[in-house]
Amino acid sequence: MSVKKTFQRSLYKTLTWRIAASLDTALLTWLFSGDVIIGLKVGGMEILTKIVIYFLHERAWRIGWKKQTDKFHHSKRRSLYKAMTYRTIGTLDTFILAWIFTGDALTGGYVAIAEVFTKIFIYYVHERIWDRQKLGN
Repeated sequence: MSVKKTFQRSLYKTLTWRIAASLDTALLTWLFSGDVIIGLKVGGMEILTKIVIYFLHERAWRIGWKKQTDKFHHSKRRSLYKAMTYRTIGTLDTFILAWIFTGDALTGGYVAIAEVFTKIFIYYVHERIWDRQKLGN
């Protein structure tokens, strides 16, 4: 598998994930802050921060992928591990952004906690969909 194809795959996965995830964050921030503009600001800023975080996370999971068995590389367990590690990093980022834009750490905490549940589910589904794609796999 060429590096170019795996790089392209990582880029496409990054973009499709970010669209779905930023919409979720914007909606949750709006719900907890009561302000649609703040929700859009957090969701918009998150597009920038999370694209970088997601891409680096995706590349990190490609390190040593040739050493993984094909069974593990395409397993539900691997998808779950990836979802959990990404969500941990992503939750911290969301908490910080929501706190900054709302000016309230408690609201930032509510958004971050709610995201743990919504994002793990969304990420797992996203991983399973992408596992069926042939590009760079």
